[in-house]
Amino acid sequence: MFNEAYCRDTSIKIRSQLEIKRQRGDFIGSFAVFGYKKDPVDHHKLVIDDFAADVVRDIFNWKLDGISAIDIAARLNVGGIPTPMDYKLSQGMRYTTAFRVKEHSRWSAGMVLRILKNPVYTGVLEQGRVTTPSYRVKRLVHKPRDQWAVVENCHEPIISKCDFETTRRVLAMDTRTAEVGQPVELFSGMVYCGECGGPMVRKTVPSGRKKYIYFVCGAHKDRKECHPHSLRVEALEEIVLAALQVHIREVIDLSELMELTDAAKLQQAKVQKIRARLANQQEEIDRCQKLLRSLYENLADGIIDKNEYQELKSAYQDRLSQAEEQAEFLREEMGRELDNSSNKHWIEQFIKHRNIVSLDRRIVVTLIERVLIFRDRRVEIVFRWHNEFEWQAELVARARKLLSEKEAV
Repeated sequence: MFNEAYCRDTSIKIRSQLEIKRQRGDFIGSFAVFGYKKDPVDHHKLVIDDFAADVVRDIFNWKLDGISAIDIAARLNVGGIPTPMDYKLSQGMRYTTAFRVKEHSRWSAGMVLRILKNPVYTGVLEQGRVTTPSYRVKRLVHKPRDQWAVVENCHEPIISKCDFETTRRVLAMDTRTAEVGQPVELFSGMVYCGECGGPMVRKTVPSGRKKYIYFVCGAHKDRKECHPHSLRVEALEEIVLAALQVHIREVIDLSELMELTDAAKLQQAKVQKIRARLANQQEEIDRCQKLLRSLYENLADGIIDKNEYQELKSAYQDRLSQAEEQAEFLREEMGRELDNSSNKHWIEQFIKHRNIVSLDRRIVVTLIERVLIFRDRRVEIVFRWHNEFEWQAELVARARKLLSEKEAV
């Protein structure tokens, strides 16, 4: 009985200590992920391993260029790049795995995908994803995502958050598999029908010695459920390039106006107003909670009867619920405002392509969310970060209006 209690208490203490370390961003794994190594001074911190980090960068760059995971693995194998497991062994680590069956392992698409999906390369630590029911039961149990220990900015990133999110979008796209050794098509997984919302598919039409490639609605082609409209790929490329050049110019103009109009100050003032409203709601929450606590005392002291107690309790609970809902809404609104004010990386993504004269896969997946083709061959392009663009444009418009009003006084 004593040993049982001792083991249980020890297990609880160890779990608690490990969770504290996870929550403060300490790395507690046995081995660093490929691309990093443990800091020789502090083994709970990760530092970049230059050789492995260059391999990780190549993998992300190739994926953004439209190369499949299978072809990326083939490139790594041809180049003689050691797999993560072989690299650990070459560094003298006592690393073992049930997957190793040969003297030297080879890169596979699965290995590549695990790297492409791991947010650790952006500086984030995600730990505590699995657990065991108790110290006596060693069966691993996967925890819900909201119970993971996720800490931002724990170590130097290898991949920017923008490139990681773009890669995640690319992996989620329904792209058509390219021939071995060839990148995916320029607009693969990004062109949709403006009428039915379904994906547009490429169709090759031979004409004499030439071949013409069109985008056609997949719903009409396969099931005759939509209008028979199409657009040549060459025409679409011209339209997209021209629209992108215009939008980049708009982003540049917006960025310059943001500097001229002090839009940031207006945004800060808005955040202060939201913060003040949030403080008022928090006071209301505290007031209602205090009133609810005092009700029982008043009932016990005979100041109010049971009917009055129930009536007042219901009223205070309603007030408390409304205040809590409003406070949550204000917290979310303030979070959005702060994110929009601090997150300007999307502007840089457009500005660095200000001299664009042609399209490639990386540019398309980085700057464009989707392309819609309508029955009348009209093309609508949804750019990435369009909500942020509209929000900043609205902010600049308000700032210019205030500036005009001040000058008129």
